[in-house]
Order: sequence, then structure tokens, then C-alpha cells
Amino acid sequence: MSEAKTLAIIAGGVGGSVGAFVGASIGGSALAVALTTLVVALVVGAAVIASAVIAGDIEFLASADGE
Repeated sequence: MSEAKTLAIIAGGVGGSVGAFVGASIGGSALAVALTTLVVALVVGAAVIASAVIAGDIEFLASADGE
């Protein structure tokens, strides 16, 4: 598995877990929980990817051939 796929899986897992926790904690209607979960999952997932890029772990994202 490539580094990009591994990072995407990690970001998705972390984002989804945190999003589900926040959505369930806030409560409310099913739609509100679903939207909160989605937004938090996207923000946390993006933050995981951004931190990896900033740390230099994912330098291949900047290369033209993806390697």
C-alpha cells in the first residue's frame, strides 16, 4: 500500500471517529448529528493530512510523478 493510501485511511479513520463522537455528544435531530459528524470528520481528516505534509512525512504530494 502506498503512503498516500495509508495516510488517507488514517485520516479517514481519525476524522470519522472524532466526528462520530462529537456528533453523538451534541445530539439533536438525526440530520444535525449527521451533518456535525460529516463536518468534524472532514476538518479533522484534513488536519491530519496537513500536519503530515507540514512535518515533511508526505513530501511526494508535491512531486509531479507522485513518488
